[in-house]
Amino acid sequence: MTDIYPWIEENQTLGINELAEYVSQVTNGMFFPLILLAMFVITFVSTMHYGNGKAFVFSTFFCSILAIFLVIAGLLNSGWMYLLFVMLGIGLMLLRLDKSSPLPQI
Repeated sequence: MTDIYPWIEENQTLGINELAEYVSQVTNGMFFPLILLAMFVITFVSTMHYGNGKAFVFSTFFCSILAIFLVIAGLLNSGWMYLLFVMLGIGLMLLRLDKSSPLPQI
């Protein structure tokens, strides 16, 4: 009988980075993007009282910062980080074009 998931070796759990790499390997690299999605939803819902546009920009900014750290640690593919940067740019552009949400004039 073959194993469904690869077993973790005793020497692979020497630190948190090795454990995180194992979890990412078992989930085919989707663990940390899903963690970022969960953080996005949590921050978006918790900041919705400031308006949807501001909540979206804050959530993408927060997740972008987390993605930078994850890419530096080698736990996240850089494509996800770039996707968050594009989403942040789109959100900032839409927030700037929104007349009901005053931003300081440049």
